[in-house]
Amino acid sequence: MKISHELPISLFPYNIEYNDYEYLLPVFMDKYPDYKQFFLDSREQGRFIIMDNSLFEGYSHTIQDLKDKINLIKPDIFIVPDEWNDSIITAKNAKYWKQFTLPERTKLMVVLQGKTVNEMHLLFQNCIDLGYTHFAFNHSSVVYQTLSNSENKLANQSVGRVMLIEYFKSQGLIKDHHYIHLLGCSTPQEFTYYRDNCPELIKSVDTSNPIICGALGIRYQEGGLLTKPSNKIEEFMEQDLTKNLEDIIFNINAFKKFCNH
Repeated sequence: MKISHELPISLFPYNIEYNDYEYLLPVFMDKYPDYKQFFLDSREQGRFIIMDNSLFEGYSHTIQDLKDKINLIKPDIFIVPDEWNDSIITAKNAKYWKQFTLPERTKLMVVLQGKTVNEMHLLFQNCIDLGYTHFAFNHSSVVYQTLSNSENKLANQSVGRVMLIEYFKSQGLIKDHHYIHLLGCSTPQEFTYYRDNCPELIKSVDTSNPIICGALGIRYQEGGLLTKPSNKIEEFMEQDLTKNLEDIIFNINAFKKFCNH
């Protein structure tokens, strides 16, 4: 399982040490010149790049803006615009983006959205019919709360995503040639399931959780965490986090163990 942590600018010099690939949030390209240059340099260095669409950051790009950024960076994967828990709009966007001529190296990925397992199933199948082979499971779908009944919402998100992926496996939906990505992290211990039960199934994961927790002085416990800061990575984008490096590195190393033996 390849891992990438969204890094604030002060930690860019450590990216190769921390990250197996780079995860690009396009909303930051216009806000921070150093961020944009980092990804231009990453492309020159031949780094694998996944480009998000900024939904989690609460920003909506124009189609032309996203196309311009794709053509500039030439990411290996671009996550087509999706809509929280809405399979219909996400499916329409997936179909719409298939019409564009993008850089040869850039593959399109769909986030499986929906309010029920059946809606996600149908979205997956519709996108397969459109020729998609790259799919992502987000960390906070409303569906997860219906699959797990813990009083802890984060635990439900973690267990619910595991159960949804198990459903997709049991139905034979995920094939060997599919690229499966996990968007974000509710609890780090969730990833031990994939490590121990289906290590070849999940190709990559992105999360800023180890960075944010470390920046706040929170260290992962041996069994993970059952709480999660509400902060987002942009709050730390221009802060000097080198003073928090010890806690951040501790969490990064712990997360690697949760993901990979």
